[in-house]
Amino acid sequence: MAKASSQHDTPAMQQFRRFKQQYPDCVLFFRMGDFYEMFYDDAKLANRVLGVTLTQRTKDIPMAGVPYHAVEGYLRRMIQAGYRVAVCDQMEDAAQAKGVVKRDVTRVVTPGTITDESLLEEGKDNPLGAVMFDDEQVAIAWAELSTGTFSLATLPIADAGDELARIGPRELLYVETADGAVPPRVQALISTTGSVGTARPAWQFRRADAVETLCKQFQVAALGGFGLEDDDPTVGPAGAIVHYLLETQKTAQSDGHIAHLRPPKHFRRAEHLIIDQVSLRSLEVEQTIRGGTAEGSLLGVLQDCTTAMGKRALRHWLCYPLADRGAIEARQDVVAAMIDDTPFLESLRAALHDVQDVQRMISRIAVGRANPRDLVGLGRSAAQADDLSQMLDGRPAMQGFHQRCTAFAGPLTQLAQTIAAACVDAPPAHLRDGGLVRDGFDATLDEYRTLQNDSNAWLARYQKQLIEQSGITSLKIGFNKVFGYYIELTRTHSDKAPDAWSRKQTLKNAERYITPELKEYEGKVLSAQSRSIAREQELFAQLSNTVEDHLEHLHAFAQVAAELDVLACFARRAIRHRYVRPAIVDEPVLHIVGGRHPVLDEMLGDQFVPNDVQLGDGDASLALITGPNMAGKSTYIRQTALIALLAHTGSYVPADSATVGLCDRIFTRVGASDELHAGQSTFMVEMTETANICNHAAPASLVILDEIGRGTSTLDGLSLAWAIGEYLARLGCRTLFATHCHEITALADQYSNVANFNVTVREWQDQVVFLHRIVPGATDRSYGIHVAKIAGLPSEVVARANELMAQLEVSHAGMQKPAKPDAQLSLFTEYVDHPVVDRLRQLNLDTLTPIEAFDRLRELRREVEEK
Repeated sequence: MAKASSQHDTPAMQQFRRFKQQYPDCVLFFRMGDFYEMFYDDAKLANRVLGVTLTQRTKDIPMAGVPYHAVEGYLRRMIQAGYRVAVCDQMEDAAQAKGVVKRDVTRVVTPGTITDESLLEEGKDNPLGAVMFDDEQVAIAWAELSTGTFSLATLPIADAGDELARIGPRELLYVETADGAVPPRVQALISTTGSVGTARPAWQFRRADAVETLCKQFQVAALGGFGLEDDDPTVGPAGAIVHYLLETQKTAQSDGHIAHLRPPKHFRRAEHLIIDQVSLRSLEVEQTIRGGTAEGSLLGVLQDCTTAMGKRALRHWLCYPLADRGAIEARQDVVAAMIDDTPFLESLRAALHDVQDVQRMISRIAVGRANPRDLVGLGRSAAQADDLSQMLDGRPAMQGFHQRCTAFAGPLTQLAQTIAAACVDAPPAHLRDGGLVRDGFDATLDEYRTLQNDSNAWLARYQKQLIEQSGITSLKIGFNKVFGYYIELTRTHSDKAPDAWSRKQTLKNAERYITPELKEYEGKVLSAQSRSIAREQELFAQLSNTVEDHLEHLHAFAQVAAELDVLACFARRAIRHRYVRPAIVDEPVLHIVGGRHPVLDEMLGDQFVPNDVQLGDGDASLALITGPNMAGKSTYIRQTALIALLAHTGSYVPADSATVGLCDRIFTRVGASDELHAGQSTFMVEMTETANICNHAAPASLVILDEIGRGTSTLDGLSLAWAIGEYLARLGCRTLFATHCHEITALADQYSNVANFNVTVREWQDQVVFLHRIVPGATDRSYGIHVAKIAGLPSEVVARANELMAQLEVSHAGMQKPAKPDAQLSLFTEYVDHPVVDRLRQLNLDTLTPIEAFDRLRELRREVEEK
């Protein structure tokens, strides 16, 4: 916080204190000349976060600054660190200011309200979310200011974390509490999503105020036209979002209206296959688990979109696959048509290549932060609308897209022509010095420019006239930004200056003068320059208003371009990597021939070993997969889930053939991780995720399990794995269960819908060769010691492990097979009566060390052999 005002404060520091009081929760970037300065605690924070040098304005005022021309990079780093920034700009030219320069906060930059291109990731949305809880559910609203989308949902509290993880809000608004503490439910969502929490006054969430705000924003008398009643629980969060956007967007229209923000739409969860945050992470859909980057993820491998809008849409489609068969097949039909006509596919991609990020450009225009390149880029993009419409005409699979194009192609062509007629082909990055509008477009602007352009000729004539009048041949006329125009004489000729000339500046070897005629002309030229820039700014504002008149058409165009871009990406990948069209059916089946992992298939090429999957429709619904470590069990079950996911997006899939029954959800429990910050061990996380599967899986779900129970003792883990397998077998959902608990392969004898599979290996000359092929049948070995050997474990450790394993191997010959389900005994069947068995029962296994256990086993075996 800034210290209390001092009577010795300069007028500028008094300004700083006033704005800091208005924005106490923001870092204040205060423009002073060529720098944005920060003071007091803001300066110390900038030193810590940005690494800028900490100095002192006076002995008691810490100070740090960043160059104004490079401010966007510093803003990005500040926002990424989770801070809000209020940008205070100079509102007038310091050279022309009378007294202290006028300043004002022109924008408040927060993680969820970014629109500037340099602060955003091209292929990722940047949503702002808001939540409001009641006893049983949570109302959620989220808006993307950089694209104008606005969505609403009401969910059970238990589902809120998963849905917000898919939405990925950068900033989350919530109702401010009396003590300023973050409510536990909100804190849990912030932790889940990694977003920045921002408390807002309770009245902004109050329904009456929210309804008024929303009606004013969308210029309607009631919200019913949006399918939104006044008592809808999402009204409060939606109103809070609009309030927040208006507060942060200082350049938005003064009537409380953000032009490009779309009316809110209810999100229908049932329209999409649901993938929770655990599954998104373990399947590495958006980013890899280890690196946390898109490279190596499903999204990273598939990403071949031409437009920024398509890249964002691809991410959305992967996180929100479709659940409706007709909608999936409609996408497949378009992909098929592109595959069948590759010249058309390449022409379409070429046309889309000329479409820039329309969504984000119109958002910057709407909030008053567009630059000349945004306007020209928007015009060039709009020019593609008619070409796109003609390209789609006459193609049956593209009929729906063509009809959508005909609605906006004409108006956008006119808009493109207007912008092209007004603006130069190579626009400047900003309007500070003009240069955007073409010569001949505006008569007033041309007049100002003529005066500027003719100045050199006038000055040459005037210099010649002065030389003739004074006889001083070395006389020169010059100009600088500080003194303006001047007549310069060398010191040798200064005594020849006429009395009518006024001395303006004395230099070491020269004197500079001004005449009434030169002063008058200077006023005309400088006035013409400033008027020229002001006129260009007026014309830019007029063109921006014309763009806003076409917002509906531009939004529709952007949506069509994004969808076509993703479908073209699917088609191109299918051609290049031999993907096939999966048959989508209503029955709960999953039949895949020659399936491949989409990421590893690209990395390994022909070295990757394809595998088949047969679940449902007369085949088992639960496949138990055993086999050694590193043989490919996890890859196999993951690739199956990814193929099912891709099929639900409308994409072709990496396989020789595939039939995919519609899924309602995909669940995964893969890998080991802990949540120590939440007080949860690896095993607790494993059981929590498994409990979620057991509580929410349905017959239409696809469940992927890997090594359930390995986080606890052998008997506990085996018992849990067995019980979970039985539960899912009875449920009948399609399940792939990879395990080292070989004992549970007996489930195949108890349940007709359970089948055993294993990963094949070959042993040769004391070596193990992994064939990575999944075949029917169970295995009873894991080859863990061999994996440890090839991982580089010291040879003496490997040798000792082999010795201990030989000692631990106990024959199960005396054990009976588990009984049928209708007469099922305990997990391990009873032994016949024997004194040795009695002694085994009496052993306290919890107190025995491994060596003591070996000794007891040797004694018991010796006793059996002697008898």
